[in-house]
Amino acid sequence: MSQNMKLWLRAANPFTPPRGMAEAQRAARVGAAALAVGAVQGLAGLPTVSEKMGQSAALMMEGGAVPPSDQAMFEGVMTAMAPVMVGGVVVMSAVYLVLAVVQWRKMTWVIPALMLALLAYSLVSVVNGFALLGENAGQLYGPLAIVQWIIMLATGFLYAAAVRGGLMLSRLKRSF
Repeated sequence: MSQNMKLWLRAANPFTPPRGMAEAQRAARVGAAALAVGAVQGLAGLPTVSEKMGQSAALMMEGGAVPPSDQAMFEGVMTAMAPVMVGGVVVMSAVYLVLAVVQWRKMTWVIPALMLALLAYSLVSVVNGFALLGENAGQLYGPLAIVQWIIMLATGFLYAAAVRGGLMLSRLKRSF
């Protein structure tokens, strides 16, 4: 393994503090890589959005969450929501990429901290979804979702390393 790769891996470790300005910069830039991974991850899930919307609707109707008188309207709304969801994913991926560029250039702690907060919210939402769906959760959350959650957790570690690097850079800038 090259020396440069070792330096990047050390910077990406959220459990070791940066040893200097160069390592803090690398650590902060790891957040940009995590944002790029998040953008790609969002786009990778696009082919399954319509299918998941249909599965969600079917589970809600089976469970009695939608009264029979409202089922036709509910199906229409769910059909219309699929393209909106696809558009939302594309827009969010673009936002992630813009934030990745900003993080690479500015090396701040704010963007990774915000992403950590959003990641925590997302994980709480997933746990809540499992609790609400109960035994039906396996029908909605397949192997792709599990892989995506693992990637989300990995990016969470990278965001934590980026926060540490950004905070150290902030402290170093204030001391000059």
